[in-house]
Amino acid sequence: MRRAFWLFLALLPALATAQPARAPTVSAPAQDPFSELFDTACMRHIGAPARLQSLMESNGLSPLPPAEAATLLQGQSGVAWMVPLASGRYAVSWADDGTCSVYAEKADTAVVQKGFARLVQAAPTPLQARSLPGRGPLSADQVAIQYGWAAPGQGKLQVRFRLVTRQALEAGVQAMASVTPGEGMLEQGAPGR
Repeated sequence: MRRAFWLFLALLPALATAQPARAPTVSAPAQDPFSELFDTACMRHIGAPARLQSLMESNGLSPLPPAEAATLLQGQSGVAWMVPLASGRYAVSWADDGTCSVYAEKADTAVVQKGFARLVQAAPTPLQARSLPGRGPLSADQVAIQYGWAAPGQGKLQVRFRLVTRQALEAGVQAMASVTPGEGMLEQGAPGR
């Protein structure tokens, strides 16, 4: 946990300038390491791959070789990093379509699901969080949760979030969260937050 705390402290200067407008949090409970990493790496860098790259470099993390990154990128081009923390092994990927994902080898799925929901339900003004139906066939031990952010009265999402968790301890990845620019953001161009 000390290493996670150290990484968080090391990230503070970068986060001070890299935060999008978010709903203020009043006495927010401590986040689990997975949700904290998803917030820091992906949610605070929506539409800003250069800032994410800079954040990773400033923390001494080098991109994975393309062959290793390919699995995380699921056939898309992009970049990925291993993020070793005291709490476990994690990975972050950025695909060229703007999708940022965080993977956890081991995770307490109930805690991760609560942390994910808390993060994505705190949409920045004027956006509102919407629960979306799950997609695709999942195995019996998998749970998929999806949300989107959209302006009031708008059908097109600005941002789409997805979390997939697996209970199986032998699963290579027990949690994966991603954020992807939605149709509304793509139409107006990615904002430079």
